[in-house]
Amino acid sequence: MKWCFRFLKRLVSLPHTMLLRLWQAVFSLCLLLWMSMQPVLADLPTMEPPSSGGGSGLFGQIKGYSQDGEVLGGLIISAIGFIVVANSAISTFAGVQKGQKTWTEFGAIVVVGVILLVAVIWLLTKSASIIL
Repeated sequence: MKWCFRFLKRLVSLPHTMLLRLWQAVFSLCLLLWMSMQPVLADLPTMEPPSSGGGSGLFGQIKGYSQDGEVLGGLIISAIGFIVVANSAISTFAGVQKGQKTWTEFGAIVVVGVILLVAVIWLLTKSASIIL
């Protein structure tokens, strides 16, 4: 309890300008906290339901959004596959330019890469139709 009296004594002994600044800082902090807790009154659009439907209720929406996330994950996997095939083709082409590899190796890499990409995209499309 003594610390409280000591604090109040120090507070009263402060110069008037320092008390005013302290009051302004406390008031500004309280105002900021109060304003941050008020609901935002912006006219935001409503959130769209998941494209897969998912059902009604909270768990239905969670299911729908997880299905959409799985489809997005498949799209990311196919994009990574495209990047890997392109990188392999570019490195093989660089080897052909240096004379380390032949044009048949480059052609084989490109053909196999395209077949792989088509297979991955086809499988992901089939799995997306099963999930949705």
